[in-house]
Amino acid sequence: MHLTKALKEHADDKYPFHMPGHKRRLFADEILSDAYSIDITEIEGFDDLHEADGLIRKAQERAAKLYGADETHFLVNGSTGGILAAICGTVSKTDSIIVAANCHRSVYNAAMLSGAGLYIVAPRQEKSFCLCAGIDPERIENALSETSDEAGAVVITSPTYEGIVSDIRSIADICHRHGAVLIVDSAHGAHFGFSGAFPESPVALGADVVISGVHKTMPAMTQTALIHISRDCPSAGRIRAMLKVFTTSSPSYVLMASIDSMTDLIKEQKDELFEAYAKRLKSFYDKTSALNNLKVLKKEDLTEKGTWDHDIGKIVIKDDSMRLSGKELSDILYDKYGICAEMAGVSYVILMTSVADTDEGFAKLEDALAAIDEDLQSRPGSDRKTPVPEEAILPEGRYDNKMMAAMFEADAGTVPLEKACGMIARDLVTVYPPGIPVTLPGSVITDRAVRSLQNAQQCGLKITGMTGKEIAVLWERSST
Repeated sequence: MHLTKALKEHADDKYPFHMPGHKRRLFADEILSDAYSIDITEIEGFDDLHEADGLIRKAQERAAKLYGADETHFLVNGSTGGILAAICGTVSKTDSIIVAANCHRSVYNAAMLSGAGLYIVAPRQEKSFCLCAGIDPERIENALSETSDEAGAVVITSPTYEGIVSDIRSIADICHRHGAVLIVDSAHGAHFGFSGAFPESPVALGADVVISGVHKTMPAMTQTALIHISRDCPSAGRIRAMLKVFTTSSPSYVLMASIDSMTDLIKEQKDELFEAYAKRLKSFYDKTSALNNLKVLKKEDLTEKGTWDHDIGKIVIKDDSMRLSGKELSDILYDKYGICAEMAGVSYVILMTSVADTDEGFAKLEDALAAIDEDLQSRPGSDRKTPVPEEAILPEGRYDNKMMAAMFEADAGTVPLEKACGMIARDLVTVYPPGIPVTLPGSVITDRAVRSLQNAQQCGLKITGMTGKEIAVLWERSST
Protein backbone atom coordinates (compact mmCIF):
# COMPACT_ATOMS: atom_id res chain seq x y z
CA MET A 1 0.00 0.00 0.00
CA HIS A 2 1.20 3.53 -0.77
CA LEU A 3 1.96 5.82 2.14
CA THR A 4 -0.62 8.42 1.04
CA LYS A 5 -3.42 5.85 0.85
CA ALA A 6 -2.51 4.30 4.19
CA LEU A 7 -2.56 7.71 5.87
CA LYS A 8 -5.98 8.53 4.43
CA GLU A 9 -7.48 5.22 5.54
CA HIS A 10 -6.03 5.64 9.03
CA ALA A 11 -7.45 9.17 9.30
CA ASP A 12 -10.92 7.87 8.48
CA ASP A 13 -10.81 4.85 10.76
CA LYS A 14 -8.66 5.21 13.91
CA TYR A 15 -8.92 7.51 16.92
CA PRO A 16 -5.50 9.05 17.73
CA PHE A 17 -4.41 8.50 21.32
CA HIS A 18 -0.93 9.53 20.20
CA MET A 19 1.04 12.57 19.03
CA PRO A 20 0.60 15.16 17.58
CA GLY A 21 -1.56 17.17 19.92
CA HIS A 22 -4.00 18.49 17.32
CA LYS A 23 -5.45 14.93 17.11
CA ARG A 24 -6.10 15.43 13.39
CA ARG A 25 -9.15 17.57 14.11
CA LEU A 26 -8.34 20.86 15.90
CA PHE A 27 -6.83 23.45 13.58
CA ALA A 28 -7.17 27.18 13.17
CA ASP A 29 -7.70 27.32 9.42
CA GLU A 30 -9.84 25.13 7.19
CA ILE A 31 -7.25 25.29 4.44
CA LEU A 32 -4.96 23.11 6.60
CA SER A 33 -7.57 20.45 7.33
CA ASP A 34 -6.30 17.89 4.82
CA ALA A 35 -2.70 18.21 6.03
CA TYR A 36 -3.72 17.91 9.69
CA SER A 37 -5.85 14.85 9.01
CA ILE A 38 -2.83 12.79 7.88
CA ASP A 39 -0.27 14.24 10.33
CA ILE A 40 0.68 11.29 12.55
CA THR A 41 3.72 9.87 14.33
CA GLU A 42 5.50 6.48 14.24
CA ILE A 43 2.53 4.34 15.27
CA GLU A 44 1.93 0.66 14.60
CA GLY A 45 1.85 -0.14 10.89
CA PHE A 46 3.36 3.12 9.67
CA ASP A 47 7.05 2.26 9.75
CA ASP A 48 9.94 4.44 10.97
CA LEU A 49 12.06 6.52 8.60
CA HIS A 50 15.19 5.72 10.64
CA GLU A 51 14.66 1.95 10.51
CA ALA A 52 12.44 1.67 7.46
CA ASP A 53 11.21 -1.85 6.67
CA GLY A 54 7.56 -1.30 5.74
CA LEU A 55 5.53 1.47 4.10
CA ILE A 56 8.35 4.00 4.11
CA ARG A 57 10.91 1.54 2.82
CA LYS A 58 8.67 0.65 -0.10
CA ALA A 59 8.03 4.33 -0.80
CA GLN A 60 11.78 4.98 -0.86
CA GLU A 61 12.27 2.04 -3.21
CA ARG A 62 9.66 3.51 -5.56
CA ALA A 63 11.56 6.81 -5.55
CA ALA A 64 14.84 5.00 -6.23
CA LYS A 65 13.30 3.19 -9.19
CA LEU A 66 11.89 6.44 -10.58
CA TYR A 67 15.33 8.09 -10.44
CA GLY A 68 17.29 5.03 -11.50
CA ALA A 69 19.18 5.04 -8.20
CA ASP A 70 20.59 2.05 -6.34
CA GLU A 71 19.44 3.41 -2.99
CA THR A 72 17.29 6.41 -2.07
CA HIS A 73 16.33 7.93 1.28
CA PHE A 74 13.69 10.52 2.09
CA LEU A 75 14.89 13.83 3.50
CA VAL A 76 12.39 15.89 5.48
CA ASN A 77 14.68 18.77 6.48
CA GLY A 78 15.58 19.78 2.95
CA SER A 79 18.67 19.12 0.89
CA THR A 80 20.71 20.57 3.76
CA GLY A 81 20.19 17.44 5.86
CA GLY A 82 21.41 15.25 3.02
CA ILE A 83 24.46 17.42 2.41
CA LEU A 84 25.43 17.33 6.10
CA ALA A 85 25.02 13.55 6.25
CA ALA A 86 26.85 12.89 2.98
CA ILE A 87 29.90 14.98 3.87
CA CYS A 88 30.16 14.02 7.55
CA GLY A 89 29.62 10.39 6.61
CA THR A 90 32.40 10.45 4.03
CA VAL A 91 35.26 12.51 5.46
CA SER A 92 36.77 13.10 8.89
CA LYS A 93 39.61 15.13 10.38
CA THR A 94 42.22 12.80 8.83
CA ASP A 95 40.93 13.54 5.31
CA SER A 96 40.73 16.47 2.94
CA ILE A 97 37.59 17.54 1.13
CA ILE A 98 37.61 19.37 -2.19
CA VAL A 99 34.72 21.82 -2.45
CA ALA A 100 33.57 23.97 -5.36
CA ALA A 101 33.76 27.58 -4.17
CA ASN A 102 30.19 28.33 -5.28
CA CYS A 103 28.66 25.62 -3.09
CA HIS A 104 25.83 26.42 -0.70
CA ARG A 105 26.72 27.47 2.84
CA SER A 106 25.55 24.08 4.16
CA VAL A 107 28.51 22.46 2.38
CA TYR A 108 30.95 24.70 4.25
CA ASN A 109 29.13 24.05 7.52
CA ALA A 110 29.38 20.31 6.90
CA ALA A 111 33.07 20.57 6.06
CA MET A 112 33.64 22.45 9.29
CA LEU A 113 31.70 19.86 11.32
CA SER A 114 33.64 17.00 9.73
CA GLY A 115 37.02 18.52 10.67
CA ALA A 116 38.44 17.57 7.28
CA GLY A 117 41.04 19.74 5.60
CA LEU A 118 39.38 22.06 3.09
CA TYR A 119 40.56 22.62 -0.47
CA ILE A 120 38.50 25.05 -2.53
CA VAL A 121 38.18 25.02 -6.32
CA ALA A 122 36.80 28.19 -7.92
CA PRO A 123 34.78 28.12 -11.14
CA ARG A 124 35.39 30.66 -13.88
CA GLN A 125 32.93 33.51 -14.39
CA GLU A 126 30.38 33.70 -17.21
CA LYS A 127 30.87 37.29 -18.30
CA SER A 128 27.51 37.86 -20.02
CA PHE A 129 25.50 37.56 -16.80
CA CYS A 130 28.33 37.73 -14.26
CA LEU A 131 27.56 34.35 -12.72
CA CYS A 132 29.57 31.25 -11.87
CA ALA A 133 30.37 28.88 -14.72
CA GLY A 134 30.45 25.12 -14.31
CA ILE A 135 33.35 23.35 -12.64
CA ASP A 136 36.20 22.55 -15.03
CA PRO A 137 37.14 18.85 -14.65
CA GLU A 138 40.79 19.83 -15.11
CA ARG A 139 40.62 21.92 -11.94
CA ILE A 140 39.27 18.92 -10.02
CA GLU A 141 42.11 16.79 -11.43
CA ASN A 142 44.68 19.36 -10.30
CA ALA A 143 43.13 19.64 -6.83
CA LEU A 144 43.11 15.87 -6.37
CA SER A 145 46.73 15.67 -7.49
CA GLU A 146 47.72 18.41 -5.06
CA THR A 147 45.94 16.79 -2.11
CA SER A 148 47.45 13.42 -3.07
CA ASP A 149 45.95 10.58 -1.00
CA GLU A 150 44.29 12.95 1.48
CA ALA A 151 41.13 13.72 -0.49
CA GLY A 152 38.19 11.63 0.61
CA ALA A 153 35.49 13.52 -1.26
CA VAL A 154 34.76 16.12 -3.91
CA VAL A 155 31.61 18.26 -3.59
CA ILE A 156 30.19 20.30 -6.45
CA THR A 157 26.87 22.00 -7.16
CA SER A 158 25.22 21.02 -10.43
CA PRO A 159 22.97 22.56 -11.53
CA THR A 160 23.62 25.88 -9.86
CA TYR A 161 20.84 28.23 -8.80
CA GLU A 162 21.01 29.77 -12.29
CA GLY A 163 20.84 26.37 -13.98
CA ILE A 164 24.53 25.96 -14.90
CA VAL A 165 25.46 22.29 -15.31
CA SER A 166 28.95 20.77 -14.96
CA ASP A 167 30.41 17.76 -16.77
CA ILE A 168 29.50 15.23 -14.11
CA ARG A 169 30.62 12.14 -16.02
CA SER A 170 34.16 13.45 -16.52
CA ILE A 171 34.41 14.70 -12.93
CA ALA A 172 33.13 11.34 -11.62
CA ASP A 173 35.74 9.45 -13.65
CA ILE A 174 38.50 11.70 -12.27
CA CYS A 175 37.28 11.28 -8.69
CA HIS A 176 37.11 7.50 -8.94
CA ARG A 177 40.58 7.31 -10.50
CA HIS A 178 41.89 9.12 -7.42
CA GLY A 179 39.77 7.12 -4.97
CA ALA A 180 37.56 10.06 -3.96
CA VAL A 181 33.79 10.03 -3.46
CA LEU A 182 31.87 12.46 -5.69
CA ILE A 183 28.99 14.19 -3.88
CA VAL A 184 26.75 16.31 -6.10
CA ASP A 185 24.47 18.92 -4.62
CA SER A 186 21.76 18.65 -7.26
CA ALA A 187 19.13 20.32 -5.12
CA HIS A 188 17.94 22.29 -8.14
CA GLY A 189 18.07 19.32 -10.53
CA ALA A 190 15.41 16.95 -9.23
CA HIS A 191 13.65 17.19 -12.61
CA PHE A 192 16.71 16.09 -14.60
CA GLY A 193 16.59 12.83 -16.54
CA PHE A 194 12.86 12.73 -17.24
CA SER A 195 12.97 14.42 -20.65
CA GLY A 196 15.46 15.03 -23.43
CA ALA A 197 14.75 18.74 -23.05
CA PHE A 198 16.69 18.72 -19.76
CA PRO A 199 20.17 17.51 -18.79
CA GLU A 200 20.77 13.98 -17.55
CA SER A 201 20.59 13.33 -13.83
CA PRO A 202 23.92 13.06 -11.97
CA VAL A 203 22.58 9.72 -10.71
CA ALA A 204 23.05 8.32 -14.24
CA LEU A 205 26.45 9.92 -14.76
CA GLY A 206 28.54 8.21 -12.12
CA ALA A 207 28.14 10.42 -9.05
CA ASP A 208 28.42 8.45 -5.80
CA VAL A 209 25.96 10.57 -3.82
CA VAL A 210 23.33 12.91 -5.26
CA ILE A 211 21.08 15.18 -3.21
CA SER A 212 17.89 16.22 -5.03
CA GLY A 213 15.59 18.89 -3.62
CA VAL A 214 12.28 17.63 -4.94
CA HIS A 215 10.42 20.56 -3.41
CA LYS A 216 12.39 22.98 -5.60
CA THR A 217 11.51 21.83 -9.11
CA MET A 218 9.06 18.96 -8.64
CA PRO A 219 5.48 18.87 -7.32
CA ALA A 220 6.37 18.15 -3.69
CA MET A 221 6.02 20.13 -0.47
CA THR A 222 8.61 22.54 0.91
CA GLN A 223 11.39 20.84 2.90
CA THR A 224 11.25 17.56 0.95
CA ALA A 225 14.33 16.12 -0.72
CA LEU A 226 16.00 12.85 -1.63
CA ILE A 227 19.49 11.47 -1.21
CA HIS A 228 20.58 8.87 -3.76
CA ILE A 229 23.55 6.63 -2.90
CA SER A 230 25.40 4.44 -5.39
CA ARG A 231 25.99 0.80 -4.48
CA ASP A 232 29.69 1.42 -5.18
CA CYS A 233 29.92 4.31 -2.72
CA PRO A 234 32.50 3.25 -0.08
CA SER A 235 30.98 5.51 2.58
CA ALA A 236 27.36 4.39 2.10
CA GLY A 237 27.11 2.81 5.57
CA ARG A 238 28.41 5.87 7.40
CA ILE A 239 26.15 8.15 5.37
CA ARG A 240 23.14 6.07 6.46
CA ALA A 241 24.29 6.44 10.06
CA MET A 242 24.71 10.19 9.65
CA LEU A 243 21.21 10.54 8.20
CA LYS A 244 19.97 9.55 11.65
CA VAL A 245 22.17 12.23 13.23
CA PHE A 246 21.04 15.06 10.96
CA THR A 247 17.36 14.13 10.63
CA THR A 248 14.70 14.78 13.23
CA SER A 249 13.57 11.76 15.24
CA SER A 250 9.99 12.85 14.47
CA PRO A 251 9.92 13.05 10.67
CA SER A 252 6.79 14.51 9.13
CA TYR A 253 4.47 11.95 7.55
CA VAL A 254 2.83 14.77 5.61
CA LEU A 255 6.15 15.58 3.97
CA MET A 256 7.00 11.92 3.32
CA ALA A 257 3.56 11.39 1.80
CA SER A 258 4.19 14.39 -0.42
CA ILE A 259 7.34 12.74 -1.80
CA ASP A 260 5.49 9.46 -2.36
CA SER A 261 2.67 11.31 -4.11
CA MET A 262 5.17 13.06 -6.38
CA THR A 263 6.77 9.72 -7.23
CA ASP A 264 3.42 8.27 -8.28
CA LEU A 265 2.47 11.33 -10.31
CA ILE A 266 5.70 11.35 -12.33
CA LYS A 267 5.64 7.60 -12.81
CA GLU A 268 2.12 7.71 -14.25
CA GLN A 269 2.24 11.01 -16.17
CA LYS A 270 5.92 11.68 -16.85
CA ASP A 271 5.75 11.83 -20.65
CA GLU A 272 2.63 13.96 -20.76
CA LEU A 273 3.78 16.40 -18.09
CA PHE A 274 7.32 16.89 -19.37
CA GLU A 275 6.27 17.17 -23.01
CA ALA A 276 3.89 20.01 -22.14
CA TYR A 277 6.52 21.62 -19.88
CA ALA A 278 9.20 21.57 -22.57
CA LYS A 279 6.73 22.99 -25.09
CA ARG A 280 5.89 25.91 -22.79
CA LEU A 281 9.56 26.69 -22.25
CA LYS A 282 10.41 26.56 -25.95
CA SER A 283 7.55 28.92 -26.72
CA PHE A 284 8.72 31.28 -23.96
CA TYR A 285 12.29 31.46 -25.21
CA ASP A 286 11.10 31.97 -28.80
CA LYS A 287 8.77 34.81 -27.82
CA THR A 288 11.26 36.61 -25.59
CA SER A 289 14.13 36.46 -28.09
CA ALA A 290 12.86 39.68 -29.70
CA LEU A 291 13.05 41.79 -26.52
CA ASN A 292 15.14 44.93 -26.97
CA ASN A 293 16.34 45.75 -23.45
CA LEU A 294 15.55 42.72 -21.33
CA LYS A 295 17.80 39.75 -21.99
CA VAL A 296 16.91 36.16 -21.19
CA LEU A 297 19.84 33.83 -20.54
CA LYS A 298 20.31 31.11 -23.16
CA LYS A 299 22.82 28.30 -23.46
CA GLU A 300 24.68 30.10 -26.25
CA ASP A 301 25.46 32.94 -23.82
CA LEU A 302 27.52 30.52 -21.73
CA THR A 303 31.03 30.19 -23.13
CA GLU A 304 33.39 29.49 -20.24
CA LYS A 305 35.28 26.26 -19.83
CA GLY A 306 33.54 24.10 -17.26
CA THR A 307 29.99 24.97 -18.30
CA TRP A 308 28.64 21.75 -19.80
CA ASP A 309 24.93 22.51 -20.16
CA HIS A 310 22.12 24.76 -19.00
CA ASP A 311 18.73 23.97 -17.49
CA ILE A 312 16.12 25.80 -19.57
CA GLY A 313 13.71 25.51 -16.64
CA LYS A 314 15.68 28.22 -14.82
CA ILE A 315 14.67 31.52 -16.43
CA VAL A 316 17.35 34.17 -15.80
CA ILE A 317 16.57 37.73 -16.96
CA LYS A 318 18.46 41.02 -16.77
CA ASP A 319 18.00 44.54 -18.09
CA ASP A 320 20.78 44.76 -20.65
CA SER A 321 20.53 48.56 -20.65
CA MET A 322 21.43 48.46 -16.92
CA ARG A 323 18.67 50.88 -15.97
CA LEU A 324 16.94 48.30 -13.77
CA SER A 325 18.68 46.27 -11.10
CA GLY A 326 17.56 42.72 -10.52
CA LYS A 327 15.67 43.85 -7.41
CA GLU A 328 13.91 46.64 -9.31
CA LEU A 329 12.88 44.26 -12.09
CA SER A 330 11.62 41.79 -9.49
CA ASP A 331 9.63 44.52 -7.72
CA ILE A 332 7.99 45.64 -10.99
CA LEU A 333 6.99 42.08 -11.81
CA TYR A 334 5.51 41.68 -8.34
CA ASP A 335 3.84 45.05 -7.80
CA LYS A 336 2.54 45.76 -11.29
CA TYR A 337 2.02 42.33 -12.83
CA GLY A 338 1.42 40.00 -9.88
CA ILE A 339 4.41 37.79 -10.66
CA CYS A 340 6.67 36.70 -7.81
CA ALA A 341 10.22 35.89 -8.89
CA GLU A 342 12.27 33.27 -7.09
CA MET A 343 15.30 35.47 -6.52
CA ALA A 344 16.63 38.93 -7.32
CA GLY A 345 20.34 39.56 -7.67
CA VAL A 346 22.25 42.76 -8.27
CA SER A 347 21.69 42.57 -12.02
CA TYR A 348 19.26 39.73 -12.75
CA VAL A 349 16.21 37.84 -11.55
CA ILE A 350 15.61 34.11 -11.50
CA LEU A 351 12.20 32.63 -12.17
CA MET A 352 11.82 28.96 -11.33
CA THR A 353 9.52 26.78 -13.40
CA SER A 354 8.24 23.22 -13.17
CA VAL A 355 5.81 20.76 -14.70
CA ALA A 356 3.13 22.34 -12.50
CA ASP A 357 3.24 25.66 -14.36
CA THR A 358 0.39 26.51 -16.74
CA ASP A 359 0.00 28.03 -20.19
CA GLU A 360 -1.78 30.94 -18.51
CA GLY A 361 1.13 31.50 -16.13
CA PHE A 362 3.66 31.61 -18.95
CA ALA A 363 1.42 33.92 -21.00
CA LYS A 364 1.18 36.28 -18.00
CA LEU A 365 4.97 36.36 -17.71
CA GLU A 366 5.51 36.88 -21.44
CA ASP A 367 3.05 39.78 -21.49
CA ALA A 368 4.67 41.37 -18.44
CA LEU A 369 8.17 41.17 -19.89
CA ALA A 370 6.99 42.58 -23.21
CA ALA A 371 5.35 45.53 -21.43
CA ILE A 372 8.41 46.21 -19.27
CA ASP A 373 10.66 46.00 -22.30
CA GLU A 374 8.46 48.42 -24.23
CA ASP A 375 8.49 50.86 -21.31
CA LEU A 376 12.29 50.73 -21.19
CA GLN A 377 12.43 51.28 -24.94
CA SER A 378 10.27 54.38 -24.72
CA ARG A 379 12.23 55.99 -21.90
CA PRO A 380 14.64 58.75 -22.81
CA GLY A 381 18.32 58.00 -22.35
CA SER A 382 19.36 58.17 -18.74
CA ASP A 383 22.67 58.49 -16.99
CA ARG A 384 21.37 56.37 -14.14
CA LYS A 385 22.90 52.95 -14.14
CA THR A 386 22.51 50.07 -11.72
CA PRO A 387 25.57 48.96 -9.75
CA VAL A 388 27.97 46.95 -11.88
CA PRO A 389 27.97 43.45 -10.37
CA GLU A 390 31.29 42.31 -9.04
CA GLU A 391 32.64 38.96 -10.16
CA ALA A 392 32.10 36.45 -7.38
CA ILE A 393 34.72 36.74 -4.66
CA LEU A 394 35.60 33.09 -4.41
CA PRO A 395 38.54 31.65 -2.46
CA GLU A 396 40.72 28.95 -4.00
CA GLY A 397 43.30 26.45 -2.77
CA ARG A 398 43.90 25.10 0.71
CA TYR A 399 41.89 26.70 3.46
CA ASP A 400 42.45 26.36 7.21
CA ASN A 401 39.27 24.60 8.21
CA LYS A 402 40.36 24.46 11.86
CA MET A 403 40.70 28.23 11.86
CA MET A 404 37.20 28.49 10.38
CA ALA A 405 35.81 26.39 13.24
CA ALA A 406 37.80 28.36 15.82
CA MET A 407 36.22 31.61 14.69
CA PHE A 408 32.93 30.62 16.31
CA GLU A 409 34.64 30.61 19.70
CA ALA A 410 36.84 33.66 19.13
CA ASP A 411 36.24 37.07 20.69
CA ALA A 412 34.71 39.29 18.05
CA GLY A 413 33.04 42.61 17.57
CA THR A 414 31.28 44.38 14.73
CA VAL A 415 32.49 47.22 12.55
CA PRO A 416 30.78 49.16 9.75
CA LEU A 417 31.17 47.26 6.48
CA GLU A 418 33.08 50.12 4.85
CA LYS A 419 35.78 49.85 7.53
CA ALA A 420 36.15 46.06 7.40
CA CYS A 421 38.64 45.73 4.54
CA GLY A 422 41.73 43.83 5.73
CA MET A 423 40.09 42.52 8.90
CA ILE A 424 39.39 38.86 9.70
CA ALA A 425 35.79 37.74 9.15
CA ARG A 426 34.13 36.09 12.12
CA ASP A 427 31.11 34.62 10.28
CA LEU A 428 30.13 33.07 7.01
CA VAL A 429 28.50 35.94 5.09
CA THR A 430 26.27 35.27 2.09
CA VAL A 431 23.82 37.05 -0.13
CA TYR A 432 20.76 34.85 0.29
CA PRO A 433 19.57 33.33 -1.88
CA PRO A 434 21.54 31.53 -3.22
CA GLY A 435 23.75 31.33 -0.12
CA ILE A 436 27.20 31.25 -1.74
CA PRO A 437 29.80 32.63 0.72
CA VAL A 438 31.25 36.08 0.16
CA THR A 439 33.42 35.70 3.25
CA LEU A 440 34.36 32.59 5.20
CA PRO A 441 35.06 32.54 8.94
CA GLY A 442 38.75 33.26 9.40
CA SER A 443 39.25 34.79 5.96
CA VAL A 444 40.58 38.27 5.26
CA ILE A 445 37.82 40.64 4.13
CA THR A 446 38.89 42.02 0.79
CA ASP A 447 38.01 45.30 -0.86
CA ARG A 448 36.12 43.36 -3.54
CA ALA A 449 34.11 41.55 -0.87
CA VAL A 450 33.16 44.88 0.71
CA ARG A 451 32.09 46.31 -2.67
CA SER A 452 30.09 43.20 -3.48
CA LEU A 453 28.20 43.36 -0.19
CA GLN A 454 27.65 47.10 -0.55
CA ASN A 455 26.19 46.54 -4.03
CA ALA A 456 23.87 43.91 -2.60
CA GLN A 457 22.78 46.27 0.18
CA GLN A 458 22.23 49.11 -2.27
CA CYS A 459 19.95 46.87 -4.30
CA GLY A 460 17.99 45.81 -1.22
CA LEU A 461 19.11 42.18 -1.22
CA LYS A 462 19.08 39.97 1.85
CA ILE A 463 22.46 39.31 3.47
CA THR A 464 22.98 36.65 6.12
CA GLY A 465 25.88 36.77 8.55
CA MET A 466 25.76 40.55 9.07
CA THR A 467 23.95 42.75 11.58
CA GLY A 468 22.41 45.56 9.58
CA LYS A 469 25.34 47.36 7.95
CA GLU A 470 27.90 45.96 10.35
CA ILE A 471 30.01 42.85 9.94
CA ALA A 472 31.49 40.67 12.69
CA VAL A 473 35.29 40.62 12.75
CA LEU A 474 37.95 39.14 14.97
CA TRP A 475 38.14 41.35 18.04
CA GLU A 476 41.44 41.68 19.85
CA ARG A 477 41.02 41.75 23.63
CA SER A 478 43.74 44.39 23.93
CA SER A 479 41.69 46.82 21.83
CA THR A 480 38.69 46.79 24.16
